[in-house]
Amino acid sequence: MDTRTYFQGKSVLITGGSSGIGLSFARLVAGYGAAVTLVARRRALLDEAAVGIRREHPSARVDVLEFDISRADDVARAMESRLADRPIDHLVNNAGVVMPGRFLELPVEQFRGMMDVNFFGAVHLCKAVLPAMAARGSGHVLNVSSLAGVIGIYGYTPYAASKFALIGFSQALRAEMWPHGVRVSVCMPPDTDTPQLAFENQYKPAETKAIAGNVKTLEPDAVARSMADGMARGRFEIYPDVGSRVSAIAQGVVPGVVRWVCDSAQRKAGPAVG
Repeated sequence: MDTRTYFQGKSVLITGGSSGIGLSFARLVAGYGAAVTLVARRRALLDEAAVGIRREHPSARVDVLEFDISRADDVARAMESRLADRPIDHLVNNAGVVMPGRFLELPVEQFRGMMDVNFFGAVHLCKAVLPAMAARGSGHVLNVSSLAGVIGIYGYTPYAASKFALIGFSQALRAEMWPHGVRVSVCMPPDTDTPQLAFENQYKPAETKAIAGNVKTLEPDAVARSMADGMARGRFEIYPDVGSRVSAIAQGVVPGVVRWVCDSAQRKAGPAVG
């Protein structure tokens, strides 16, 4: 189906919608005629994002919801009110957090925090939204994972675990939802030029930076377009660029080669200790 047609007149809820990939996606589909709801934790950023979208697309309907997706009760309350207003046709679970670092140095709280947002945040939204989608026999959920959810690398033990979990969740959810007429997709972007990446780069170990240097950094608008096009075409796995797809295929077919490439870059960065 044509991408514009797939989103025209639809109600789309996007978590992490106040910046980065989420905001780019909201701007894109608002231009296609979708009514968008932006979800994030900071109201000021949400309002700023909404104003920007309305300025670009004056006729677009843009709503904002401020809540913490990691808190199941907050999600349930907010979504009960939102769903009473109008149904959600497409849910985009885009919100995510990351704190890179070496396993021996990262506190356990970082692992719990990333799982709470990156994995359980998506679970909470799906729990709130999918019953109505299944009941009416239509809808689409897109979970935004990461290339780090396909290939775990140095410095990403908590982040990779949360994003691997999101891919496994999406695979099982797809199998359960298609008999109800509900589509499920999962996107695996590489490093993308967002405020989150700028924050992350301050804390990346040298080994992580060396490995990440083998992968091209994408612009959020490019990732957003791939997400929208992939959804419209009914794709389950969405890779925003050829490099990411090739890396994922290599990980599945010749994982030893992928490990060798990553280990070689890691060695060039120097020893982690000593």
